[in-house]
Amino acid sequence: MNLTIHRGTHEIGGSCVEVSNKDSRIIIDIGMPISKKDGQKFEIREYRHLDGPALVKEKILPAIKGIYKWDKGNKPVDGLLISHAHIDHYGFSSYLRNNIHCYLGEGTRRLIELSSIFSDAKANIKSYTPIKSSQPFQVGSFTVTPHLMDHSAFDAHAFLIESEGKKIIYSGDFREHGRKPGALARFLKNVPEGVDALLLEGTLLGRDDEKHQTEEDIESEFVKIIKGSKSIVFATLSSQNIDRLVSFYRASLQAGRIFVIDAYTALILDALHGLSKIPSPRSHTNLKVFFPKNLCDSLKRAGKWDMARTSFGKYKVSREWISQNRDRIVMIVRSSMVDSYLYRIAGINSSSTAVYSMWDGYLKEVSMEKLQAFFKQKGTSMIKLHTSGHAPVATLKKVVDKTKPKMIIPIHTSSPERYKDFFPNVVEAKDGVSLKI
Repeated sequence: MNLTIHRGTHEIGGSCVEVSNKDSRIIIDIGMPISKKDGQKFEIREYRHLDGPALVKEKILPAIKGIYKWDKGNKPVDGLLISHAHIDHYGFSSYLRNNIHCYLGEGTRRLIELSSIFSDAKANIKSYTPIKSSQPFQVGSFTVTPHLMDHSAFDAHAFLIESEGKKIIYSGDFREHGRKPGALARFLKNVPEGVDALLLEGTLLGRDDEKHQTEEDIESEFVKIIKGSKSIVFATLSSQNIDRLVSFYRASLQAGRIFVIDAYTALILDALHGLSKIPSPRSHTNLKVFFPKNLCDSLKRAGKWDMARTSFGKYKVSREWISQNRDRIVMIVRSSMVDSYLYRIAGINSSSTAVYSMWDGYLKEVSMEKLQAFFKQKGTSMIKLHTSGHAPVATLKKVVDKTKPKMIIPIHTSSPERYKDFFPNVVEAKDGVSLKI
């Protein structure tokens, strides 16, 4: 069995792995980079002047035969496994040939579909099979067993891949301090010991000073923040971070507030409601929906406006209602809403509270400047309240101790050299260079 990490050996994001044997090939994830080599944010729109082959030549796209639309002469890969719905794991799927069969969770598929409304990464998943945790399936001559993991992305999976008597584990992104801590315990119970290779994420290696609160801790702290606020509480978070949405919804309930979400967030919760016990405007009376103009325009362009209006129209609240009920609500906001919505809400001032619940690094991006400037102008203080979607070293060690891998291969990390400080049998791979397993 051969293993090639096309991207991810020395960076966080852009994950893409190829596993092959004498007669089959599979790809695990086909992610878009988070950052460029100079550290600036990666934006695919900056490369629109390049066609597909040029993107490969410039090493923007990984050099994989038989996967892209323009590569019709090579045999297609036997399948693409997508671990979860973060763009750094699926973002380049827009370049896939239509006949590439994908394997991913149903929740992941729905999230990717909704993400395309606002993202430049338009996924091209035409042929797919939904996967379920702990249920093995065949891809060519490989046996693949997905395992549900605790991560900030809903429906995230690790993969056990078996062929020719060899076993590889791809950890994907994971943690155990979210709302699904039991997922890691089940994973550790079910995976074999003595695997031949463990591809282990190391996002937090090099961030030793970060604290790792549980989602329950976040919920408790948010309750205190809400109760300490005399007026409206704004929350900035990813609409796809279902754990955080649940934490903030539960905190709002405990503090006696109504949780007001935008129509995009409502679409996400509604799409996933049947797959898990998460709140939705249809079934939870303490959820209300607002419709900022910029978001409505995007929904119309994507052909989702009628669905959103029909589904959530009766749960809609207006700017006037929000202004009149400031002390009764917690409201999700983003920078894109400042001009079209927030400036028209009356009474935002020093009595209001803003809670930022995402990675600190995003605050340095241009896209966040408008929201920060708005709160500063209004005299509204911003409180940071966040915990990572990734595993600290102590959690990584649990996986290593159970799987007892013959080799540990760093991936999804900017600090591969740190692995040897904590783990045995570390083999540092290089992007695009194959390893014999």
